[in-house]
Amino acid sequence: MCPKSVDRYNSPYYKCKNCDKFYEPYVSALNLRKGKYQYDVQKIVAKVASSVPFDETAEILYDTHGLSLSQATVHELTNELAAHARLEEISPEAATIHEIIEQATRPNKAKPVLVFAADGAMSPTRTEKGKPNAWKEAKGIRVYLLDGQHLAQVLSWHQICDKHRFKSFLQQIKQQNLFPEDKVRICCIGDGAGWIWEAMEEAFPDARQILDYYHCQEHIHEFANARFADKAARDKWLRETTNRLFQNKLSSVLAGLRRMKLTGEAAEKRDALCSYLSKNKDRMDYGKAKRGGYPLGSGAIESANKFISHIRLKRSGAWWKVDLANNILALRCSRYNKSFDRFFAAYEKSQRQDLGSAQSHLSLCQGGRRK
Repeated sequence: MCPKSVDRYNSPYYKCKNCDKFYEPYVSALNLRKGKYQYDVQKIVAKVASSVPFDETAEILYDTHGLSLSQATVHELTNELAAHARLEEISPEAATIHEIIEQATRPNKAKPVLVFAADGAMSPTRTEKGKPNAWKEAKGIRVYLLDGQHLAQVLSWHQICDKHRFKSFLQQIKQQNLFPEDKVRICCIGDGAGWIWEAMEEAFPDARQILDYYHCQEHIHEFANARFADKAARDKWLRETTNRLFQNKLSSVLAGLRRMKLTGEAAEKRDALCSYLSKNKDRMDYGKAKRGGYPLGSGAIESANKFISHIRLKRSGAWWKVDLANNILALRCSRYNKSFDRFFAAYEKSQRQDLGSAQSHLSLCQGGRRK
């Protein structure tokens, strides 16, 4: 892109008199994008707009490149590109992931842990005209390799969707065969949301499942605050309960809870905690998980919610149409997956092929005339 300069060319224009399709040879030869702004402009516009609001993008590009773009143009260029940013397009290449795994593999050591962490982040969305705006959940998956204390980013994908679409995303990730399952230990981690475990179990039935330890502690502390007025007694019970969980003695914890004679709010909190612990009983062997080098918390996906979703969607006064919010999320994921440049090159190539097909049609149709 050449800042603060404009080149003008007169291009011949051919139109098929039989079907009205047209062809511009200069456009094809020079790989020009239809419209005023070319691919290099579209690339930088979309990249900046995935980080900051559209009006701010226009201001930045005017200051840095002398481009006078309207907010509407920024919006159009960004979403035209982002509409092509599907999961398979922005996933890292298998060779890249294999290299990450090879670097983390140590002779005579346990296989590195490949973590699939899932969580939801509420996003501000616009609804139909005349109806109030609403908050909808952007469901995210973050895949990373854990080698001791070192976390290596592999793949992120966040979209505002229902649980069925989230399931399909996990299946797509698995079907791409990006991960050599014989060289890693697969772990799925999340909070107590049912949609997470339903999708994880379907995609990775043999993976180790871990309930986020800190989410579990929140539930335990919530009950303890309702049960114990005395701080010393509360702290003692919390300490003993945590120790039992790390020793895989959940049955002892549940038995103790059920023996408590409680009424009112404390009884309700106790019953809710028992239900929560029982539902997740196979995901809570924290001592064994820690010894095996597995993560205990889902902080990595909660962090991804912030730097992929919140930082761009949760702007003051911003309410998004769901498809446009998902476009921005897809672009941001491509950047954190380090696949933005490869994705854009594929997009540009596909657009060039569309131009080439118009030229071929014109030749075959035998009805071209200069206009």
